[in-house]
Amino acid sequence: MTALDRAEATDVDFQACQILCLDLPPEMPAVRVVHELDGVASPVRPARLLEVGHAMWSQWTADPEHDKPEVLLGLEGDGIVPTLALSLASGLPYHLAWRLNQSRLPSPRGAELFTYNQLAGTRVLVVDAALSDSHMIASLVGVLREEGATVVGVACLSEDPAGVGRRVVEAAGVPMTALAYTR
Repeated sequence: MTALDRAEATDVDFQACQILCLDLPPEMPAVRVVHELDGVASPVRPARLLEVGHAMWSQWTADPEHDKPEVLLGLEGDGIVPTLALSLASGLPYHLAWRLNQSRLPSPRGAELFTYNQLAGTRVLVVDAALSDSHMIASLVGVLREEGATVVGVACLSEDPAGVGRRVVEAAGVPMTALAYTR
């Protein structure tokens, strides 16, 4: 499916791209994904936030094989804004998962996320902006399952055109949706 097909399927034209960040320590990823909801390039109107949230929710619910979640779990940082957009559009409550290691350096042990809430017995949809760390998301899926939550899938704003992040997430046994490919 192309980005144009995705825009037609969700009835929203959503833009995301990769930028190269210079002067970062070698252990930090040099490429970041920016999208129109992060407010970097221009201010974001509340109506646009809701429009994109409705598109994400419509895309998730359009697939009859996707289970309906009871709660959204947004990833700290880039995942907060899409989680808020999806929560407003769907009417679902949300929680946020935060890194335990605030230095944001990659951890050899995988995801070190803390949810601050008991999600056992609930159907959870994990929300992120761009699958920048799909291995962390896959690890989070495992942790949530160990805690007794049912992870129904992952919804994000954009994904890489090669589908690397999608393969990692789907290998964890959960479906995934994205509004656009990152340019």
